[in-house]
Amino acid sequence: MTSWLKIEVTLPDKEEVLKMARMLKMKDTDTVVGKLIRLWAWADLQTVDGGRMGTSEAHIDRTVCCKGFAHALRAVGWLTGVDDELCFPNFARHNGETAKARAESARRMAKSRILAQHVQSLQGDGSVTEKGDEQVQRKSNECDGVVAKKVQRFSGDGDAGVADFSQRKAQTEEEYIGNKVRGREIPRCMEEAPPEDVLSPPPPVSLKLVTGENGELEPEFVAFVGWAKSLRPGWDAGRLSRRERTAAVRAFLELERPLSELERTAVPAYLEHEPPDGSKFDYPRDRELLFSRLGEVVQKAVAWFRRTGRRCPSEVERTREEAARRRAENARLAAQREAMSPEVLIEQINGLRVAIGSPLLTEVEMEKIRKGERLHGDA
Repeated sequence: MTSWLKIEVTLPDKEEVLKMARMLKMKDTDTVVGKLIRLWAWADLQTVDGGRMGTSEAHIDRTVCCKGFAHALRAVGWLTGVDDELCFPNFARHNGETAKARAESARRMAKSRILAQHVQSLQGDGSVTEKGDEQVQRKSNECDGVVAKKVQRFSGDGDAGVADFSQRKAQTEEEYIGNKVRGREIPRCMEEAPPEDVLSPPPPVSLKLVTGENGELEPEFVAFVGWAKSLRPGWDAGRLSRRERTAAVRAFLELERPLSELERTAVPAYLEHEPPDGSKFDYPRDRELLFSRLGEVVQKAVAWFRRTGRRCPSEVERTREEAARRRAENARLAAQREAMSPEVLIEQINGLRVAIGSPLLTEVEMEKIRKGERLHGDA
């Protein structure tokens, strides 16, 4: 039987989740909920009751790929204990075997209540109930007979029976119970078959999706893989494995646009930097994990790149060009001032001094200007 978790529908709006989103500086609580589900799914495979787990906070951060996640869990009271003896409080209440059994029992009881409510609303006396049951059995047999005939026609006449024998239409559980209790004929067929895209499985992810008409891989995909292999030491060694190729193709196809220069510059710098407190950085451990979580890595890298005041090469070049333009403009203005006649320059300086409330030029200062000398304190 497939493993499952019990998640409350109000989880994204819980105060603890909102507090964790603020502490981790996440844009919304959906990201926190996703990481909680990933962590609890991992814990469900490691423990029965969530107590005394032989793990550490650093391992929890690496499991959900979010530094500080374990600290946020502890801050809201969802993690206790010390490393190698960590505990998830009330884990067994929600996701232990007993809790799951209670949840299954509650679901079965809810189904029984729905059936009982329908029976009670339609039941008059015992004869009515018996009559209703007989009617249900009779109409069910009739419907089965019609289906059997159509199957026989389908198997005997070949293509002639295809138009008569259509696909079965799925019903919800409440619809089935309501039809059965009310003595109605339970519809088994529908007029038209479901669309082909609903029945067909999604196409497998392979290199054919990024191969051009000439049989060669698309240059954009080759450049994308080359950039990813250059991000960490050792990642450029060897070819991609089958799992890595699948993850790379999926990541490339999910890109809404090519990576910008800012993103291509921020990611390697983000993966190479060391936190100021000397702790280890939770970067993707291998190439497959990078491709699988490329969007999250790029988002974190750009946010860190801007927060630390770094700039990409084009931005540095634009800043350099802007500074050179300002220097050229200042030199032009200085040359214009030098080309002015002394009387025009005296008039402009006096006008500036009046505007800022300073005394006008004295005769001595005006004489120095006429001789071409520079006044102390004036540009």
